[in-house]
Amino acid sequence: MKSKSNYSKLFGAFSLTFLGDGLTLAAVPWLVSTLTTDTLYASITMTALRLPWLIFSLPVGVLIDRYSRKHMLVGASFTRMIFLLFLTICIWGGWISIPLLALFMFGIGLSRVVFDSTVQTIIPQVVEEKKLEKANGQFTAGQLITSDILGVALGGFIITVHIVYPFAIDTVTAILSLLLISGLRGSFHPAKSKESQVQEQAEKEARPMKNWKREMWSGIQYVFQDRFLRGLAILSVTITLMFSMILVTQIFFVREVLQLEAYAFGILISIATIGSILGSQAVAYMRKRWSSKQLILLSILSMGLLYGAVGLTSNAYVVGGLYFCAAFFIVVYNVVRSSTLQRSVPNELLGRVGSVFRFLSFGISAIGTLLGGLLVRVSETFFDRLFSLQLPYLLLSVVYILACFLFASKMRNVPEQ
Repeated sequence: MKSKSNYSKLFGAFSLTFLGDGLTLAAVPWLVSTLTTDTLYASITMTALRLPWLIFSLPVGVLIDRYSRKHMLVGASFTRMIFLLFLTICIWGGWISIPLLALFMFGIGLSRVVFDSTVQTIIPQVVEEKKLEKANGQFTAGQLITSDILGVALGGFIITVHIVYPFAIDTVTAILSLLLISGLRGSFHPAKSKESQVQEQAEKEARPMKNWKREMWSGIQYVFQDRFLRGLAILSVTITLMFSMILVTQIFFVREVLQLEAYAFGILISIATIGSILGSQAVAYMRKRWSSKQLILLSILSMGLLYGAVGLTSNAYVVGGLYFCAAFFIVVYNVVRSSTLQRSVPNELLGRVGSVFRFLSFGISAIGTLLGGLLVRVSETFFDRLFSLQLPYLLLSVVYILACFLFASKMRNVPEQ
């Protein structure tokens, strides 16, 4: 199964999926604006896209560790294709509405939960262990380039021709992705330890679905019984919580503190994306020189200092440079964390353990966005508007720096993963 052909097909399917995803994410807000001017209704569609992560992350992790991961990818791609096809037809026919769009977004979001979660567990089955950082870096770069740069940029242009075209193209990418995944050679069932194989042979039949709660709990137990993974999980929650607080207020910070227009905001995000891409390519080299723990600590400390500096300036050029550097270390942290999980967790548990981290991250991000808006609102009763918009960056800086030193002290005597 560990062949260049399988890797190329998986990477191609992954890139096509995220290219189409970028097109859709660029087009959905414009589509919503043609259907309603109510911001609450507009938010429902994006909530529907993210909601599956909160509901299905843990159960999907169980399924990934039970069945062929190739079949899971095929099922996710097929589901995505069907929802996109009918969404395109409804838009073309003029039958789309906010409730119907929310339904389609929920279905597409569900397919993303299965697809993204499964890709993370199948990568170790197609590449050698020593190449995990390089492979994860390439997949991260592929996602950033296809979705955040090509997809969003092309989507914005194609919308001007007709609103239905981005969704139609996304349907085509889903079909091509499905074909590539179907061409993977091998069954890609979770690799079992000898003890697991003996147990399964004794049972002589598949585990019943009624045991899924027990299996899901085993993934949670594995994380919190392992000192390093438990610390990494707590650290991930902290980082995601604070980062989502600045994301929800970012557009107001850019418009009011930096006084930038929409096109300049796009340039700012593109600069950060370039930093992310460079980080994804540099992490494999950095991993040769430093341990996982050292890179995690370096990344957190750097992000804390860089985003703290963002909260102290109103110069757009300086902020652009700081965003670039911070995005570099965000990706370094994410790639090292993913590689650590893939390397240290038994393959038959990788789906469930990974789902715990995704559940914590996406679950806490919803809370973080709420807290970010609330923080600015409360702050405005004591301080002026501009400082209130800078405050999330300053608070993030303090929390990240404290988290870095706490993680370092708690993990001092924990063996390298």
